[in-house]
Amino acid sequence: MRIRVIGFGTNWWSVHSRDLEDSFCFRRRAAWFNSAGLRSGRRLRLCWVYPGQVRFNQNFGFDPEYPMRSVGKSFVSQGPTMMRGRTHLLLSHMAHNGVVPDRYLVTMTQDHGHISFSSRDWMSGGVQPISVSLRGSCFEAILLLGEEDWIRTDLGTWMISQDGHRFVLHTLKSNAFS
Repeated sequence: MRIRVIGFGTNWWSVHSRDLEDSFCFRRRAAWFNSAGLRSGRRLRLCWVYPGQVRFNQNFGFDPEYPMRSVGKSFVSQGPTMMRGRTHLLLSHMAHNGVVPDRYLVTMTQDHGHISFSSRDWMSGGVQPISVSLRGSCFEAILLLGEEDWIRTDLGTWMISQDGHRFVLHTLKSNAFS
């Protein structure tokens, strides 16, 4: 499966290799993780309603000092798996340029509008939540979508753009003057 990254969550952390004798154990063989979290002042709160994370191995094209350089890039993955009650998505290595992605990794916040998570129709059937943090009316959601999948908020329906590089509010064209 090829997954294009459209956005990341707020929460970042790393795990180093166990070989502390290696002076590069914190860089060369480190794994970097991203999940949904909510900022409250200087604090980061994990209020997971869908616990999960996205994993990057640094030696496969991900640069943790500049994570935003990976936005718009496609990665190869086996897809989401469940482990210890959490959804895990390993983005193993960068795909070749120009590859058409099978799925899209997007991040939504309350800036996209209010989502009624208790409702069954807030997302299409093909959407897979990877990580969702929710506290009151504040939320952050990392979701895996297909090309035709959608998310419904009080502002409207959000979808992947036709060029496959953005997550946009879908508007229907009306023929009011026809």
